[in-house]
Amino acid sequence: GESTLLHPGSARAHALDPMGAMSAEPETPPMKKVNPYDQQAYTWEELCEKYKTTYGPEGIKDFWEKRMTVVRLRLLENATDEQRSDKDFVLRSVRQRGSELRFASEAMQRDRDVVLAAVTQDWTAIEYMHSDLGADREVILEALKGDWEAITFATEEIRADPEVAMAALQTSVLTLEHLKGDSIGSDPSFRPALVASATRDCPKMDNVPEALRGDREIMLGVVKQSPKLLRFAAKTLWEDHGFAVEVVTKDWTNLDYAPPAVAKDNELISLALEQSVYALRFAPPEWLADRAVILAAVRRSPAALKYADKALLADPELMLEAVRQDIGQLRLAGPALCADKAFMLEAVRCRGEALQFAAPALRGDRDVVLAAVAQYGHALEHAIEDLHGDREVVIAAVRQDKRALVFASRALRSDEEVLAACRGQPTTGET
Repeated sequence: GESTLLHPGSARAHALDPMGAMSAEPETPPMKKVNPYDQQAYTWEELCEKYKTTYGPEGIKDFWEKRMTVVRLRLLENATDEQRSDKDFVLRSVRQRGSELRFASEAMQRDRDVVLAAVTQDWTAIEYMHSDLGADREVILEALKGDWEAITFATEEIRADPEVAMAALQTSVLTLEHLKGDSIGSDPSFRPALVASATRDCPKMDNVPEALRGDREIMLGVVKQSPKLLRFAAKTLWEDHGFAVEVVTKDWTNLDYAPPAVAKDNELISLALEQSVYALRFAPPEWLADRAVILAAVRRSPAALKYADKALLADPELMLEAVRQDIGQLRLAGPALCADKAFMLEAVRCRGEALQFAAPALRGDRDVVLAAVAQYGHALEHAIEDLHGDREVVIAAVRQDKRALVFASRALRSDEEVLAACRGQPTTGET
């Protein structure tokens, strides 16, 4: 089983010489890892010795790196009280595992050198230092290299320190609420750092800190990265007409995030409509009942029809404009329009398949059906049964598309004139 999981030839870089000894301070115990097959712990040297006659250096290294787990060292946890107070011993321990600081004596937890070494190895060791060291600038700066939460262990004086504030901001925008003093507001160099931090972090967090929600520059920056963050913009920011115009001009759907009063602004709705007819969903009722507005929108896209006032769905010109682009829009037409012969004649001349939406009486009207099948042979399917046996109607249909023959009456399917029309040949009266 072991041989199948040892992979000679691994190209992964490693800090250790494959067949050499581990580099470590003489005073610290060497790293050990557990072999998953025999559940025994080995140092690097011991593992090489075990497998030296079975596998090559790269295979052993690959196994060490990918398959074995590090043994948790218990340096100070199992140490004597004397060792826990011995600075050299404690330093060696925390350099190898920073969180061992929790087991050090109180004096060592107050010792600056020890704490600095611990947070350098693992920033979370800051939790075990004495609170007095929260006033140590270097300790906080070092811990901030690991994670922004280190700022929460700093004193208010240190949080107001410009260098600490800058380091914290560069780590995460979340540090903003923990920073004190006038550092950010008074030093112009903080502004680009704050903007950069917010632009980088807010999209990842899918959130914007409360303090930044009214900041125009920052909100524009984060929205550029993630438009949905606009939902966090302060109401006061939306009330800045220039801001609203800018975000809606960039993307009309940003109007979704505007407060109701702002979303009703006619200028903003017009800007949105310039981009998409779907912005009609923001339009006031009087716009949706305005024939000129809806007609202009339908000419751009028939989808605009679904927003129109019901009264406009009986407008022949408007409906024909929609039908020219999408026959399915006739579903929205009122019964009176679908029963209007003049309208339906125009509709089927544009799109023969419009016949399916005609009132029953018009699907039996020879003039309407002839116009429909001449434009689209398969429209014969939607004519009343009697017209499936009308030679002139069927010939008109098959001339447009011979496959329309399937909708002809049984008698006409074998009719010589109809079959001639299918073949593109002249019929009686055309010769």
